[in-house]
Amino acid sequence: MTGIIAVARWLFALFYIYVGASWFSYKLFGTAWPDHKETPAAKALTTALTDSGIVDPLIASACLGGGLLLLFRRTAPLGIVVLAPLVVGIFIFHLFLNHDWPWGTFHLCYLGVLVWLYRAGLRPLWNFQTPPINKAH
Repeated sequence: MTGIIAVARWLFALFYIYVGASWFSYKLFGTAWPDHKETPAAKALTTALTDSGIVDPLIASACLGGGLLLLFRRTAPLGIVVLAPLVVGIFIFHLFLNHDWPWGTFHLCYLGVLVWLYRAGLRPLWNFQTPPINKAH
């Protein structure tokens, strides 16, 4: 079972590494960038975000960084945390703007399974205890 979980984690990680690396390759070397089928509302949003010049590098960095972190069991929980806002955004985008709900739902459910499998590594986010600050110094 551990091998199946690792392969599932790697597949998810490799997809996001590919997406992030593809964007950087497109920007740095001029490689082809796919033109996705989008509704007019979705196209307007993606065009505005791309034209800002800020959002695309952030998304690509989150994809690349989160995917790389997800490759390794030790850093998988951090990779999940890095990718979670992006995946939720993908879900909302495909559900409400692009009307391609299966794609967004698949990503969100896949991430949900990874969250469940690595929940022990995420538990410190909610149970973190700091030692009292020593005011004597």
